[in-house]
Amino acid sequence: MTLTEKILANEVPTSATIVPEQMRQSYEPLGFDIAKNKQKALFVVGEPRKYSLTYDLVNTAMRYLEENGWAVELRDLYELNFDPVLHPEEFYYVKDGLDTAPAYLAKEQELVSQANIVIFAYPNWHDAPVSIVKGYIEKVFAAGFAYENGKQGLKGLLTNKYLYTIMNCGYLGGGQGYVGDGIGQNDQLWDKYMNAFKVCDDDTAQFWGMTNAGRFVNDQKPKNFSSDYQNQLEKLRSVLKEHLKRDLLDVVK
Repeated sequence: MTLTEKILANEVPTSATIVPEQMRQSYEPLGFDIAKNKQKALFVVGEPRKYSLTYDLVNTAMRYLEENGWAVELRDLYELNFDPVLHPEEFYYVKDGLDTAPAYLAKEQELVSQANIVIFAYPNWHDAPVSIVKGYIEKVFAAGFAYENGKQGLKGLLTNKYLYTIMNCGYLGGGQGYVGDGIGQNDQLWDKYMNAFKVCDDDTAQFWGMTNAGRFVNDQKPKNFSSDYQNQLEKLRSVLKEHLKRDLLDVVK
């Protein structure tokens, strides 16, 4: 057996989240092509494992938004084999907007331009986007596309759009959501961390001319292979839907 097979069989312990096989869901969104007068959500996902809890949150969110009349486009960065490395020949396009975008970046920029909201989804490693997502942000949201440096300073170009993040973690154990969404275990520490994320989220959104719609940070993951996993998973899916309604459906009109 490979290491992955042993981990999935619960023969080797791992700190990474694993949804048991019989509880996994998959979902293929219909994309933007069917959208007419609909809100459009672009999911940019950096998670190599389709059986992870992070991907379960993504599938839950995509299904829920489409069920509520939104159009959803998925960009799975691992399936796309997206190259997060900023190569020397791309540097001056990304940094200064010089020359034209490489075709693979122009494709992503086209989708960002169509979207009303961009949703980044990834597991929390070191309190920052995982490298494949960070590379996407650096290269796709380039100068001349996402912002420009004019006489009045930096100006965001992606106006009337929203930024949102879905992030699965498991460090604090303190809440599900964003600022003010602690669950009474250590709300002060929870809000300290969430406010730190909010500073970065607000700054990034403003840099691009967008509005920060918040985050859904899940810090209450079910323990791998626990006897009550099904109930915990269903509860988590319901909580995510409640937050998507509060943060997106009730806000993005």
